[in-house]
Amino acid sequence: MGVKHVEQIKSFVLFLLVSLSLMLTFSIWTYTPDYQTIEESQVEQIKISKEKELLDVLKPYRMLTHENGGFLGTSSSSAIEEVMKAIVSMDATEIRFVQSNISEKEINSMVHSDNQITLLFSAEVPINTFSSILRFSQAELPEAAFSQMLIDWSNFDQTNTLQLSFISKDHQTLYSTIATIGKEQLESTIMKVEQKSVPYEEIERPEQLSLYVPSNPVDLVQYTYYIDEISPEVFKDVLFKDANLAKKNVESNTYTDGMAMMTSDSKTKTINYAYPTAESMIEIKQSDLVQDSFEFINEHGGLTEDYRYYYSNVPKHIIEYQLYLQGLPVFSSITSTQIEVTWGGNQVFEYKRPYYIFEFSESSTRQLPSGVEMIKSRENIQDIDELVLGYYLTQDPLKIDVYSLEPCWFVIEDGEWSRITTEPVGGAQYGLE
Repeated sequence: MGVKHVEQIKSFVLFLLVSLSLMLTFSIWTYTPDYQTIEESQVEQIKISKEKELLDVLKPYRMLTHENGGFLGTSSSSAIEEVMKAIVSMDATEIRFVQSNISEKEINSMVHSDNQITLLFSAEVPINTFSSILRFSQAELPEAAFSQMLIDWSNFDQTNTLQLSFISKDHQTLYSTIATIGKEQLESTIMKVEQKSVPYEEIERPEQLSLYVPSNPVDLVQYTYYIDEISPEVFKDVLFKDANLAKKNVESNTYTDGMAMMTSDSKTKTINYAYPTAESMIEIKQSDLVQDSFEFINEHGGLTEDYRYYYSNVPKHIIEYQLYLQGLPVFSSITSTQIEVTWGGNQVFEYKRPYYIFEFSESSTRQLPSGVEMIKSRENIQDIDELVLGYYLTQDPLKIDVYSLEPCWFVIEDGEWSRITTEPVGGAQYGLE
């Protein structure tokens, strides 16, 4: 091979290497790696139990119907759930203000109407909050509340609509709206309520709301429950912003991270969590209190049993949820049967609750006197807010994890309960405990 050809080959190789070098440099300058999206790691929220819907806690404690000049009533959980499901399926028009200063006599008269179901609630339910259950056509709702809801179907055959009335006992206001529902669902709901209802007696009182009580003796189940516990450690992990910073004082059963504090009581099986710097007396709307307290408890699955919205103190920012069993409230002198949330400026200031949960049970039937008999045993019925059936929770003195739930009559007065003992003592006598 001649020198000339060798030089040509060298030149070609050199050109090739320079070209490759330029291509490589260009590709490095212009290369954009295919980055995968790196998702920020999420800390999984601890759930004590399953989350619930708002309609699970905004339930009436009693429902009444009026037929043929008499009342029927029920506290049946299945009947109440049927009505709440029916309300969820309704579409309502705009809610309109009807009347202020509505009197007790006018309220009693409205409950007397036929072809309607009256729902009685333990605490005033904000209409804004209830809009999560019942769809209204308007965007902005009045900051009003109600303690009685009347579902009237008297004109349904002509209009295919219901009239819903919302009565506030505390504020003496009346609002109403028109709602639609399928005919089959309405009929099945009415049938379910009628099947679960028993005769009720109206106890009229001058210048006061009437009381409504069962006309006949009542057969209820008495339960013996074995209970389990949710460890306070779990609540510590749920409630503190950084659970690793919460240190335990063994002697006082207190956890603290320097900002918040949680105390547990093994005797009553309750906890008390407080965040002192959150305390605030700024004005908070009742609808916000109910909604925020529900979301706070529900986010960590804190509605471990059938807890229902039961009491509100708006000026003090307090909302309480009451434990129910088989549609009846549970009261006790040995432990708490309520979840209480006190709201601060923008977060919870105090959170009190039980940490026991019910497991399997044994049961037997017990008959209680009629509500009419219990009313007759009272000297003064003017002071009574309500007379209700419920369960009285006591502990077995020999077995610390065994609790008895005894069906009893209770008087509610100024938000406080009193158990009426029905065992005869030297005759047919009744007393308060």
